Amino acid sequence: MESKKTQKGKKQSSEPEDLYKFQEEKLNHTIKYKYSIFSDLVEQGEYNFYGVVYDSSFPLEEEKTGKYSCTIKLIDHSTNCLSNPNDFNDNIICLTIKSSDKENIPYIHQIGDIIRIHRGFYSPKKKRNVYLNLCNDHKINGSWCLYSVNNSIAEPYACSNKTYNIEEQDKENIETYKVWSKNYLGKNKSLVYPYQIKLEERNEEGNDKDLLAHVVKKVETNDQIILFIQDETDGCELHTYKYYNFIKENDIIRVRAYKTFDNSSLILNEFGNILVLPQFSACYKEFYDRLSKRLKQLK
Repeated sequence: MESKKTQKGKKQSSEPEDLYKFQEEKLNHTIKYKYSIFSDLVEQGEYNFYGVVYDSSFPLEEEKTGKYSCTIKLIDHSTNCLSNPNDFNDNIICLTIKSSDKENIPYIHQIGDIIRIHRGFYSPKKKRNVYLNLCNDHKINGSWCLYSVNNSIAEPYACSNKTYNIEEQDKENIETYKVWSKNYLGKNKSLVYPYQIKLEERNEEGNDKDLLAHVVKKVETNDQIILFIQDETDGCELHTYKYYNFIKENDIIRVRAYKTFDNSSLILNEFGNILVLPQFSACYKEFYDRLSKRLKQLK
């Protein structure tokens, strides 16, 4: 089955011809898109696939081209941190999305969400890298749709186009990947971040550091958001953009690529980002247990 979401301000056509086509496709079980899993990405070419968000950079505008880009790290049931724990780089798909328009770049808020990609280009020359070109000067554009792992419906909360295709197989795929995401992230060592450190180590050399932190308090000013964060070793402030107003107090967050502004404050570097860690994940529970034990000791 294939249906199409209409553009804003336009009503969906109810002409008899359209209705007949819809019924005919349903009867014939028409499948327009063939989907691959990550272990299928061997030969060069375009692929359609689903993936679970493992990490993501913040979308940025390229100075030379004026185009926007971001990199999203993805996993699935065939390629993840548990499938081959001895080789981290071989278990993550790096998806780079480029677009001429800022509105066509995904802004991801949470680890574990689902993304659907149409016409992502894979080349064996750069192993485990896939490119999705949404630029105006590209003849054949792909597309993406984002689905919340916490939402039971099959509707995306964001997509690259005002219209998108959805077939019966998509509904099944979305549900399957949501179930897999929750089951997988609920396992120990399902999330491994090589550059992650503790807050007590934040003043050590290097500007490309990551951490997990608990948001104790959130303060919004005219030009920024200040998050008061802690882990089981220390606490400090994190100063960041108003964009991150989706973060709530008591969230546990992944702070990706930050640098120390002074002993008591952190800021994100150019490619930094903040992602919410889902409560159903083992990583969340392990962090919360360590923090709770430490707070009880301090009391």
